[in-house]
Amino acid sequence: MWDMLSFLFLACASAPRGLPATLIEQFKWRHTAVYDVYQLGLDKDQIHDHLAKTYLGDALTEAYILHFQTMVKMKEDETAIDVRQVDYSMVDFEARSINGVLLNVDWSVGGIVTHQKHKHTRVNRYQAGYTLQTDADGEWKIVHTRVHNAERIQRAFLSDDAFFEGEASGGAYLDPLDLLEGGLLEDAP
Repeated sequence: MWDMLSFLFLACASAPRGLPATLIEQFKWRHTAVYDVYQLGLDKDQIHDHLAKTYLGDALTEAYILHFQTMVKMKEDETAIDVRQVDYSMVDFEARSINGVLLNVDWSVGGIVTHQKHKHTRVNRYQAGYTLQTDADGEWKIVHTRVHNAERIQRAFLSDDAFFEGEASGGAYLDPLDLLEGGLLEDAP
């Protein structure tokens, strides 16, 4: 009896009343898509339209400025980013307020960075709080971000040789096919 009551209590706590059960999956889908911006080039309208699928209001303006400035700097430095993997270790509902829904998120982004004709892997880990609101069409969008932590993790744990050989506990951060497609294994011994 108590096990059933505990289950019902926890089930209600994980899916607050009035929120769609798919909210977290919608967030992950929209948030992951942000990283596709680095494949667009410097077309301002295209970048803005792409980010508008995920952000709303001032958060859209902030994301646009951040990503556009980053992409201009990357072009000047002859740098490219090919994001291959976005993994979420945690997306938790924190609260509902008059400002929207608050989520706590912990995720990592892995990819291949090319600069000055040299390629290497890069995996970064982030922790942030997101506020989401619905837009005029009822779609959940990010309206505020507070980053709690950002760190490069791949280089801290593995040498490039160990990374390419998949010596991390549980395997490498990126699939070997991603490394091959990105041209990283061509130069490997």
